[in-house]
Amino acid sequence: MQATDQSDDLVTIQLPLPFVHGLLALTHLLDGRVVDALRNAVNAPRIAEMETDQEPEELDATPARAKRSAPIPHDTELVAFVLGQTVRGATLPDLFGKCVDLFHNLDPAAIEQLAEQKTRARRYVAKNREDIHFRSPHLVTETQRTETGWWISTNVSENQVVAGLRALADAANLRFGHDIVFPSCDSWPKR
Repeated sequence: MQATDQSDDLVTIQLPLPFVHGLLALTHLLDGRVVDALRNAVNAPRIAEMETDQEPEELDATPARAKRSAPIPHDTELVAFVLGQTVRGATLPDLFGKCVDLFHNLDPAAIEQLAEQKTRARRYVAKNREDIHFRSPHLVTETQRTETGWWISTNVSENQVVAGLRALADAANLRFGHDIVFPSCDSWPKR
């Protein structure tokens, strides 16, 4: 039997970064080589843009809890528009949490209604940490508490945040895409 070079079955293609983020949301379905290539593609611009005065170990430092399904380049500013207000977040969970807090202060009934809604595997918000990932209790550590006391998942992709904001708009009797806008053109990587 003749050994084959593994690179013989690899193809290089260019994909838009948001599409790569979406593919990374499906890492559990992908071949390990594909996942590694996608992660390298996402991290390559980030490493190349880092300042040269950083220590070498800082280049490889990634948060232990970084969301594997939605690695956002450091030059991406996450922005949502909620009833004309600009909401900025450093991460997808941070952005969603700030939107939840904003609505908690504007319309607490909308957040209470959102807390009653859930997807197949999780709730959008909950008063108790254990209620977020009700089908996957081992993900209890993948949660964070917002400033107003609501628990949200930190294990989210951009599509899941969009779904959460869409559900929030429905709960508040608002129009997603008009009263609540995310992602916006302001959420794309800066060039």
